[in-house]
Amino acid sequence: MVRVVVATPIALLAMTVAASCASDRVSWADAEPTVASAARATPHRAAAASDAHAPPGQSAGLRIDRALREFVSTRVESKQQPKTSRVWAVAWDQVIDEVGEACQTAPRASDLGAFVRARATLEVELDVDRRRGVLLPDGIERRLTAALKAVDESVGELRQANAPGTMAPVPRLDGELVLRAPLAPLVLSSPFGVRADPFSGQRRFHAGADFDAPEGANVYAAASGLVVYAGAQGGYGKQVIVDHGDGVRTHYSHLAEIFVQPMQAVEEGDSVGAVGSTGRSTGPHLHFAVTNFEGQFLDPIGLLDVPYSLIAEHVKSGGKSRQAFTVRKRGDTVEFLSAK
Repeated sequence: MVRVVVATPIALLAMTVAASCASDRVSWADAEPTVASAARATPHRAAAASDAHAPPGQSAGLRIDRALREFVSTRVESKQQPKTSRVWAVAWDQVIDEVGEACQTAPRASDLGAFVRARATLEVELDVDRRRGVLLPDGIERRLTAALKAVDESVGELRQANAPGTMAPVPRLDGELVLRAPLAPLVLSSPFGVRADPFSGQRRFHAGADFDAPEGANVYAAASGLVVYAGAQGGYGKQVIVDHGDGVRTHYSHLAEIFVQPMQAVEEGDSVGAVGSTGRSTGPHLHFAVTNFEGQFLDPIGLLDVPYSLIAEHVKSGGKSRQAFTVRKRGDTVEFLSAK
């Protein structure tokens, strides 16, 4: 676990090794932060056919839907096979692997339906096999339970991108958008990307950044905007979502208290809540996330103190958001290293 401390304006303070929370520890800085956004899943079953894996850059939703189609197709084609045939276990192995890998990919709002379909399809098919008395290895149900838990967590992430009750995005009217640190000092405890889930230990995608802070510390609006949600949000506990215009939103989660209300205008640096540990959390911290107009989660660290107009040009390609990109700041110069 890496510990990095970040002050505002961002200045490199320290790095140590530690561990914790729905967080993992890290501190951060100005000098030369390099940010690698969404991690890519890699196939881990050498025995699986090469075409069973999604092509590079395919979204989590497309990957899941493809895996579900292959799974159901195999089961239909094999319906005359005996209940003791290995074909049933192989099909389950492959679909569980694919769903697990998809949960290590940066989600976007359009993936929500696929995650919901995965839960419904796999639960129904498992029930069918139980009633038919299909012989499945003991480990299958345990692995499926873990995969479905990861699916539920991804659904939670995607609901956060457009939380029930949030208002529609508004156009930005007051100049260039630059996001600032939501805490001072900024102590990064779990970065954006694939990590070991602090509750299950499974490798899962963390669609935000966790920052350590004492309970009750002020959480600040990263930029001016309109509060579009303020209330309880499942595993994210007490949450505030601020729309900064043109679909860019910042999400502040696990708050102990909320100081704003929906439809309230806020300025950069206004206190929107207090650090807490509500929801699915192992200790006081702020889960800070940034989403764009497509409902794609972006790495918050790479966006701090960088004009968003520059970032936006590099997270789009032919009208489609990239799954990953790297931002490097060198003084006043911003470099963009596109993901392959």
